[in-house]
Amino acid sequence: MRRTLILAGLTTLALNLASFGTGTMPLRTDTSSAALMSLGQEYGDLQLWATAIAEATDTLESAERARTLAHQLARVMGPLEDDFEKTTAALSTAQLEQILPLWESMVFAHAGVALLQERAAALGLDPSINPSELHDLAYQLSVVLDVAAEIQRRALS
Repeated sequence: MRRTLILAGLTTLALNLASFGTGTMPLRTDTSSAALMSLGQEYGDLQLWATAIAEATDTLESAERARTLAHQLARVMGPLEDDFEKTTAALSTAQLEQILPLWESMVFAHAGVALLQERAAALGLDPSINPSELHDLAYQLSVVLDVAAEIQRRALS
């Protein structure tokens, strides 16, 4: 009787282990392409903001308007971090391994965006802001976004 129970237990275990790798488990839906495309759209939208602010601050003399623009830019940059996290989560381990050097560069680009967002937030609180400071920040953001968008395009292909 004991041997029969042990044999039945081993058989059940063997069948479970054998069926584990047959694809009977549902796989998660691959959303990586959609997430990468959404991230690229976010870069494009933010690039439009950076360009508009750089152009506006060329002739802007009012510190109050520059402060308001800096505050708004910091707010617009906020969702990018969440979008980057969602994109990273959408990539499988195998996908990340395939594009690891690109993704490492993307992480550095996002660190740059985070630093620029902090700077924009600080400028948005500075009543004595010089509009040229915001102009420089918008230019730096534009450069970082160009790099990030290129990495995103390469990761998507």
